[in-house]
Amino acid sequence: MRKEGRDDLRTILFDGAMGTYLSARHNIDIQECELINLRHPEYVRETHALYLKAGADAIKTNTFNAYAFGAEWVDIIKAGCKIAREAARGSSADIYASLGPVDLPDTRSIINAYEDMAAVFLREGVNRFLFETFAESDILTKIAEAVKRLSPEAFIIAECSIMPDGYTRRGVSAKTAAEDLSSSMFIDAYGFNCSCGPAHLLNIVKALELPSKPFCVMPNAGYPDIQGGRTMFDASPGYFAKKLLEIANCGASIIGGCCGATPEHIKQTHDLLVKAGSRKGYPAKAAVRTAKFDTAEKDPILWKKGVIAVELDSPPDGNIGPFLSRARKLTEAGADLLTIADCPVGRARLDSSMLAAKLRRELCIETLPHLTCRDRNLNATKALLMGLYAEGVGQVLAVTGDPIPTSSRDEIKSVFNFNAINLAAFINDLNGGIFAERPLIISAALNVNASNFDAELSKARRKEKNGVTAFLTQPVFTEAAVNNLKRASDKLSAKILAGIMPVVSYRNACFINNEVAGITIPDDILRMYESVRKDEALRLAVSVSMRIAAEVSGDADGYYIITPLNKADIVCEIISGIRRGFI
Repeated sequence: MRKEGRDDLRTILFDGAMGTYLSARHNIDIQECELINLRHPEYVRETHALYLKAGADAIKTNTFNAYAFGAEWVDIIKAGCKIAREAARGSSADIYASLGPVDLPDTRSIINAYEDMAAVFLREGVNRFLFETFAESDILTKIAEAVKRLSPEAFIIAECSIMPDGYTRRGVSAKTAAEDLSSSMFIDAYGFNCSCGPAHLLNIVKALELPSKPFCVMPNAGYPDIQGGRTMFDASPGYFAKKLLEIANCGASIIGGCCGATPEHIKQTHDLLVKAGSRKGYPAKAAVRTAKFDTAEKDPILWKKGVIAVELDSPPDGNIGPFLSRARKLTEAGADLLTIADCPVGRARLDSSMLAAKLRRELCIETLPHLTCRDRNLNATKALLMGLYAEGVGQVLAVTGDPIPTSSRDEIKSVFNFNAINLAAFINDLNGGIFAERPLIISAALNVNASNFDAELSKARRKEKNGVTAFLTQPVFTEAAVNNLKRASDKLSAKILAGIMPVVSYRNACFINNEVAGITIPDDILRMYESVRKDEALRLAVSVSMRIAAEVSGDADGYYIITPLNKADIVCEIISGIRRGFI
């Protein structure tokens, strides 16, 4: 890794994304990103040049998915090496062979494929390798050993893709992956990339004891959001750079960006590294009651005027006690029902439907579980709905769920049998059949922050035709969102619950703006939170939420309050204020 004149402890800054950047800049199908080496090499050369100008010490060849293109993979790799060399000519930048997972039936075939690809890179004069976005650490150690047999001088970085819950998609924990990769004598540096934004990877890194072997982190620029059929990443370059600097302070000596990270993200990271201390290395981190529920026929709770639904995150583990305590507190404060998200941002939590059934059965609390299309096929969805029906849960929120990250497009196969619109239609069909005696109330999401709200309204009308009778909106912060809520109230016949998300600190506001898709907190609210004490920020959370609630009260049939960071006391105060307005 060391280059002449460079301190061994220096933080090495890699470039950012190639595929998502080419797709956005040149309107290229991301599935054909690597083919651009052959069709438009000038696009790739320009992208490398922009990252080098931004301050990157190392660039990755545009070859991540080269093997997927059959007989063309050799030409793609050769062209990728040639383009990178041309872009780096005259600079001191390193060139790394970028290689992602391959879809082959057995381990021997996989190892043979990487031996073949490594041989081409070595013939082209590239002997630094970045194996990235893998879901299993054991295959990486085998690949590294095979490459080292070809070239003992090769430098190998091995990265697993860790989800926000701290596991790969194959169920390997960050801790296990780190131990496997760091202990391999064939791997020179190891770390994590892709799948989540810098804040989640920062938290994962903080929980690890890092050994002396060089450690690298290359996060996405926030969480992916689908806009107009394209995958977008909303984290600002400034926010990304600050989080990456914190990751470096935790012991990562190699940092960079993955999906969504642009030259501007890398430039601002470079500038912060320079400001932090001449880009030297950073120190390693030291390490319940039972009750019978009334099943008498009554009007659906979601149709009640002034209904208050409160979202409460389910536990990330099996410790349910604190959750139940907050649930009791919120219902005693006046919440009409609790709504529970279904593994938000792809992070595994206690199952929302099972938790909804438990709350209703044991605590007499009305619940609205979210039901996503992301992780279940048709049979699993139907089975879960029948279970909810048997438990007496009377309403569900039909949502599509989060997208699969772009980098995993060949390894991870989607199980989406629905989107939110046809999931609603499926439930509505069940209501006319096996649920006819007590039909489920179908609710859905309404994004009042959508840039094209006409299209959002059109989708909402289709949802209504498919049986949706209530909408829960995205959090309202901006004047545009308030106006869109009014338009929805005028155009839709379903009940509308206005989304209220209390902001509890300036840091919380920055996280929402940069890593929560589809939500923007205006500058005037951001400024209110700058430099205020913790207690003042909590008071602001209540007052700003109450102001928004009052502003939308004429157009909303009720409220959907999202509990911030499990701070139920804040939501209780907001519920009390809203209730005073309705009584």
